[in-house]
Amino acid sequence: MAFRERVAWAAFLTTLLIWGAYFGMVVAKAGEATHSIQMFWLFVVATVAQAVLMGTATAIWAIRAPGEANARPDERDRAVSRRANGFAYLVLVLGVMAVIAGLHAGLHGPGTVFALVGAFILAEATRFGMQAIGYRAGAA
Repeated sequence: MAFRERVAWAAFLTTLLIWGAYFGMVVAKAGEATHSIQMFWLFVVATVAQAVLMGTATAIWAIRAPGEANARPDERDRAVSRRANGFAYLVLVLGVMAVIAGLHAGLHGPGTVFALVGAFILAEATRFGMQAIGYRAGAA
């Protein structure tokens, strides 16, 4: 498995696990204390956890294969990224449109913020997943 594919898979899996747990807690506390400072700190912890995990994984893989890590993206890398970005943008636009529809249906306050963050995280998970799948499909 190539360096960029490993990074894409790691980003996809850490996004699903960390942000899945975060939004699981948000849903569990829905209506309770979603506007509390605890939810903000939980967001900070999730952000730092993903950054640390991704930084550590990327550093380890870069040390093991410095040539791959420092290589410029080739045409395949650019094509995989372009396709993944297109899918992620579509997911983001649909997510924002859903939030706007939710606003007209009564969504308000912290729920709006969580929905927007959720749309962004879902788009990022889509991007990472599509990159990983793109690399895997190209390897077959």
